[in-house]
Amino acid sequence: MSLSLLFDSPHNLRSINLDTIPMANICRLLPSSKAELYMFPHRNITREYFDPRKNIIDFDDIDVFLEKCNPATFTLLNSAGVPCDVTHTHVNHYRTCAVVGNGGILLNSGCGAEIDAHDFVIRNNLPPTASYANDVGKKTDLTTINHAKLWEVCSNLGPKNKTVRKAILTRLSESPGMIFSYSLSTVGSPGRSKLKAIDRVIRDNKIPVTLAFSHQSAMGNKGLYSKLAGKRWRVPSTGLNTFALASTFCDRISMYGYYPLQKYNNRNVSYHYYDRGGYGHWHKMDQEFAMFQEFHNQGVIRHVIGECNSD
Repeated sequence: MSLSLLFDSPHNLRSINLDTIPMANICRLLPSSKAELYMFPHRNITREYFDPRKNIIDFDDIDVFLEKCNPATFTLLNSAGVPCDVTHTHVNHYRTCAVVGNGGILLNSGCGAEIDAHDFVIRNNLPPTASYANDVGKKTDLTTINHAKLWEVCSNLGPKNKTVRKAILTRLSESPGMIFSYSLSTVGSPGRSKLKAIDRVIRDNKIPVTLAFSHQSAMGNKGLYSKLAGKRWRVPSTGLNTFALASTFCDRISMYGYYPLQKYNNRNVSYHYYDRGGYGHWHKMDQEFAMFQEFHNQGVIRHVIGECNSD
């Protein structure tokens, strides 16, 4: 499946002030995709707050990081602001990325093949995919985990319930090479011990998954969204933070499964595609949805709602 036409054709592409963009970047981006050009100003903003080298750090580096770096500033200890250079990330730069939410809008969408055609697929909170592959795809390169899901995974990997443990191990094994990244602060929190426990289980079972951590919580970047959309979110959703993070290392982004309404084309839409769940009020999902729609209309991203074309 070719994604280039999908990125360049469906948007009401806006005009943009090219005088604000260095000519070297214009020359690099224009021949490839209009979508990349429209992403550029937003990436300049998101990179002030997110960086995979800081937010998706290989968990093998946790000890040397705490020994040699200041987590708050991401600089070497006892240095005059020298950046921390003792850590690594498995995330590179990618041409096309799919950021896949867990919304029930994905059911019967037939978007699985389109999602898997992207170079890098990002999901939230380790959702099940095998039984829903036709709609959500099979591929997962990165799954970002919040506080509740980290505690749940760690608990389910305990020895008490072998059936639940096997189910989690199976889900972790479905995408060899996947990065399992905790998006909140690991330093000075129980999150570190939870990740260590999960790391032991993964190693003991020889599961090809890479654990990762963030030098500070993604929830602390609230000022980012006032710059992006002129709004402040008290509690940005995992999806909103994942989009912002992805924009720092993806040229083109498609977003799936982000739809906060309970009806679509006269049919009911469940909160999650894999369970009924419940619509909460912790996040401003309607405002986030409006922002994604605006970005779609501007050509910054593809915000996919409804069915995907199979050809």
